[in-house]
Amino acid sequence: MIPAPSQKKSNKTDWLTTPFAAVLCLAADFLSKRWAETNLSGSAVQPFIPKLLNFNLTSNTGAAFSIGKDSSMVMTALASVVTVVLLLWYISREKEEIKPDTLERTGIGFIFGGALGNLLDRFMKGSVTDFLDFAFMTFPVFNVADAMIDVGIGLILISMIRAWRKDKPPVEPEQ
Repeated sequence: MIPAPSQKKSNKTDWLTTPFAAVLCLAADFLSKRWAETNLSGSAVQPFIPKLLNFNLTSNTGAAFSIGKDSSMVMTALASVVTVVLLLWYISREKEEIKPDTLERTGIGFIFGGALGNLLDRFMKGSVTDFLDFAFMTFPVFNVADAMIDVGIGLILISMIRAWRKDKPPVEPEQ
């Protein structure tokens, strides 16, 4: 019998998945924001993928959806606390008897990398650089870190659903 992903034995290096994913996301976010600041004008929306995605350089002192706008110090402190809590949660997951699977570890890394990317911006500039804008709908301008956080949440949810389905006892047909 093959063990369910949530019950699979971990290798000693499996925990490296999370920091590796975090570093990749942090690097992608950092490089994309610096590119945007160098190559985009703050006053003009530029099509990137027509009718799908535009470039629209903005600076956000608040959190997601500009919550807490113009409260940069409070948002930086809050983001720092949330990032530390995320790190502590990851460490506690790694100490559990049933370790996270690769999908969950990758998701945690994406969230952590995205959180660090936005936090780095806050410490360096006092605000977060946003530059991606959906062309087909009204939605707040966002960045690679925001997208990575969303992808990370999705990966964790998929991992949880897969583990739940594997651990769920089979349903007996009615007679």
